[in-house]
Amino acid sequence: MIAAAIGGPYFGRVDEVSSNDRTTYLPDSADATQVAQRAADFTGSESIPAIIVITSSDELDEEAAAAVGETTEALAEIDAVNGEISPAIPSEDGLAVQVFVPIDSDADLAQTITQVEEELAADLPEGLTSYVTGPAGFSADLAAGFTGLDGLLLGVALAAVFVILIIVYRSLLLPLIVLSTSVFALCAALLTIWHLAAADVLLLSGQTQGILFILAIGAATDYSLLYVARYRDELRGTKERWPATVQALRGTLEPVLASGGTVIAGLLCLLLSDLKSNSTLGPVAAIGIVFAMAGALTFLPAVLYVTGRVAFWPRRPHYAPEAPDAGADPSAHGIWGRVADAVRRRPRPLWILTAIVLAVVCLGATQLKADGVPQSDLVLAQSSARDGQVALGEHFPAGAGSPAQVIVAESSLQAATDRLLTQDGIDSVTVTAEDSPAAPRL
Repeated sequence: MIAAAIGGPYFGRVDEVSSNDRTTYLPDSADATQVAQRAADFTGSESIPAIIVITSSDELDEEAAAAVGETTEALAEIDAVNGEISPAIPSEDGLAVQVFVPIDSDADLAQTITQVEEELAADLPEGLTSYVTGPAGFSADLAAGFTGLDGLLLGVALAAVFVILIIVYRSLLLPLIVLSTSVFALCAALLTIWHLAAADVLLLSGQTQGILFILAIGAATDYSLLYVARYRDELRGTKERWPATVQALRGTLEPVLASGGTVIAGLLCLLLSDLKSNSTLGPVAAIGIVFAMAGALTFLPAVLYVTGRVAFWPRRPHYAPEAPDAGADPSAHGIWGRVADAVRRRPRPLWILTAIVLAVVCLGATQLKADGVPQSDLVLAQSSARDGQVALGEHFPAGAGSPAQVIVAESSLQAATDRLLTQDGIDSVTVTAEDSPAAPRL
């Protein structure tokens, strides 16, 4: 309860230690990661390029081009704009221009992009449509997509679990006790993970925190169901609550530790992955499972001990020592008792059949395609960055909105340039040296 009370407020501070930078998902050995780390050597600052695309249904005349130039140059007054803004680059069809704007990587990208969009909408002449895309635009949209997502996921998960528990227990108080256990376990886990992330021991992202919330709630509820079922059985054969609590804990401890231990072992296997989005998920989710087990084995038994049979109202388990023993008579547990008895009497045919079914289902893994998706498909809602990327593709050479950055030794410059220009899909190469006065556009 103390850990949950302290950890609860940390839900509002996750952004302090969470990062949605796309390079944090990549391994340190990846070329893209190393280039991103070296890019500041060539730009003089750590900035993320935003690409402004301005389109028109008619060919842009000199007056419109001048208005575009004045509007984009005024963007330099925004505090987060870090560096020289490129001149407006017209498309070959004359229906669009693109402008490169460097954004400080330490700035609030979502707020900065919104400010840029508002100034463009206010100052551009009528008939012109503007989009903000490029790495800064997509990063801002991705961050906005994660904003509020943890609260939404948590709310939906709790509501779904609550409805299921109401149906299963046909009680009002017991589902609330189980949900309290799950929420307390999540709060304690978040408290631990937050401090580990603040100390750079763990990497926390919007993706991992979303999975953590769902996994911790689901696991704590699952383990709680085991204890509740065992405790209810003990209350039927034991009049006092304390002996029932002790016996229920003894019967629940091993299955919960076995179940949680296998999940933790599987999650920690993700540490072997070279992809950071996988390797960082392992320890974060494992901590969630640890606290889910702790909550189900400490807080839940304590609350049920205090409430006793009242927690099960209106279907209270009555003291009935004369009731048939479940071990001797499986019908004492209804259909599930008969299922358990069938498993006990014919274990070999059942595990062979189960293994065959699982093997057949696993055949679907052969159709797995892990090629990823284009960055334009990362955000499903309305996205100026995605629309801008489409506009770039219509009016400029493919890849103009997401140029590839290549770092080579100066002595290999000509050979690297010649090699790049021979590759299909490369339209042009712009060279920027370490001491170039302008920001690179490669």
